[in-house]
Amino acid sequence: MEMLEPLKEVLRKNAAFVSWYRKGRWIGGLLLGNLFNPGKIRLFLKLRPYTMVSQKRLSNVYELAHKVEAENVPGAFVEFGVWKGGAAACMAVVAKQADSERIVWLFDSFEGLPEPTEKDGEVAASFSLQRTSGKLQSIDKCVGQLEDVEKLFFSILKIPREHVRIAKGWFQNTVPVAKCELLQIAILRLDADWYESTKYVLQELYDRVAQGGYVIVDDYGDWEGCKRAVDEFFKERSLKEQFHSIDGRAIYFQK
Repeated sequence: MEMLEPLKEVLRKNAAFVSWYRKGRWIGGLLLGNLFNPGKIRLFLKLRPYTMVSQKRLSNVYELAHKVEAENVPGAFVEFGVWKGGAAACMAVVAKQADSERIVWLFDSFEGLPEPTEKDGEVAASFSLQRTSGKLQSIDKCVGQLEDVEKLFFSILKIPREHVRIAKGWFQNTVPVAKCELLQIAILRLDADWYESTKYVLQELYDRVAQGGYVIVDDYGDWEGCKRAVDEFFKERSLKEQFHSIDGRAIYFQK
């Protein structure tokens, strides 16, 4: 086996191989876990190029959206940090299949992540090349294109345009405007990475999550600042909702 170590090291450094390997694991897990749900398999294969989330995290979105529709929880499906739109589109398809009039909201700068702050920790500082002033300026990471989102929603999945709201810009600028229309939320999915972004959205919109609705925090176990923001918010509001692990890092809870 030691003879294979040099080959393994070469493969680990080969970006094309790593991408192929990860894609293979993603699709393999999907097929093995959903043999009796061909509709879900077909949907996820369409979504795969438009999301960075794992198959397990995407399945969580799919399952919670179905629960919300089955239990008639009122409100919109909302995602903060959409990249190319895959996770939000998953919710939109579930709503479409349920003949729901539910609105899907997508919030993203479409410029990439803003600068983190010191509250996000050393790993975030390294990731942003020490740009930690918290300015609403792109660090050129995780940049999604609005054109890709529109292609996925309207050309590939045929989601009715009247059921979609795309709020382009920094959250602190778009949320105050959106709140005039976004009065109730069934699923609030946070993929905002940093402390300031996560804390801001919770402060502004948590109270609009319907009873029985869900909050998903994609980065809870991935980024120090995100976890800090959620934990602080729970302590400040004396919230008692139970966290459920999705994959050992991402979490969700029901209001």
